Amino acid sequence: MGYRAMQFACHCGQPPDRILEVGFSSEGNMVVHFWCSACHRVLFVSQSLDECRQACPPADTRADSLSAAVDACFLRSLGIAVSE
Repeated sequence: MGYRAMQFACHCGQPPDRILEVGFSSEGNMVVHFWCSACHRVLFVSQSLDECRQACPPADTRADSLSAAVDACFLRSLGIAVSE
C-alpha cells in the first residue's frame, strides 16, 4: 500500500507541532485540526473526498501482486486452499 504524506502549515509558515484531530464534516469533507506553537493558533484544514482522491498516489500494482503471492503462500502453509 502506497501513501503520500499530507503537508500542513500554519499561516505563519510553520508546520504543526501536533495534529489534534482528524474527522469528517457534515458536508462530507475530511477535516484536520492542528495547533501551531509558533504563533499559538488553532487551525482547521478541510478537503472534499474528491480532493483527497486526487492527492492519492497511483497504485503500485507490482507490489500488490507480490504481496498477494506471499499472502497466498502463507495461507497454503496453514492448509488453507487459495484460488489463483
